[in-house]
Amino acid sequence: MNYYYDIVLNLNEELYEFYEWEENDSIDFIKKIPLFRVSTKTLKDNLKYQTKFSQTMIEQIKNKTIIKKNENLENIFLISDTKNALALEINNEGLVINRSKLLVSDEMNLIEMIYSLKEVKIEYEKIKKYEARKELRQIEKIKKLIKCEIDLLYQEKNRSKLKYLYYEWFNTVENSLEKMYEEMNTELEKNFSEKLNSIYDLIKLSYHKISG
Repeated sequence: MNYYYDIVLNLNEELYEFYEWEENDSIDFIKKIPLFRVSTKTLKDNLKYQTKFSQTMIEQIKNKTIIKKNENLENIFLISDTKNALALEINNEGLVINRSKLLVSDEMNLIEMIYSLKEVKIEYEKIKKYEARKELRQIEKIKKLIKCEIDLLYQEKNRSKLKYLYYEWFNTVENSLEKMYEEMNTELEKNFSEKLNSIYDLIKLSYHKISG
């Protein structure tokens, strides 16, 4: 068994690039973790698909990952094809439940040392394809908050507040509740713009005023 030492992971159902990590994420500081050099196909399969690993893999890695204070994490391991690296967490049935990219410094160090390891073939099956992310995490959060707000205003038939947001968004007056709602939703489907950021700030400010 090969191991990598002293690495930072951000294990989530959603796979985030290191520059999308946030302060509130559950960041793990790993002291020791199993490492496997795999083929590029294996690495790409685990990026594109949720996979399920064999019982042999479960037994091989179980409780081998150590975090600070020498506590063990059950079923976590690293794979790399000498170009990219990925951390995987599997449940007791072998199904991948969380994944993590690496910090640039960790990935570069890992790739440098993995050339000395022998490539291994690990057994897994592809379960389902992950839905491709179209936008960065922060943009997704902004659009989600705006969507929740306009849905709520529409359901409550809060014409005055929806009209206010619409005017700030499109710089024009509209009285039809349905038309305002439809056009706002259409705009949310488009690429991110500074106008969306302004609407997001406006909505957040309105809640701060309420709570204040």
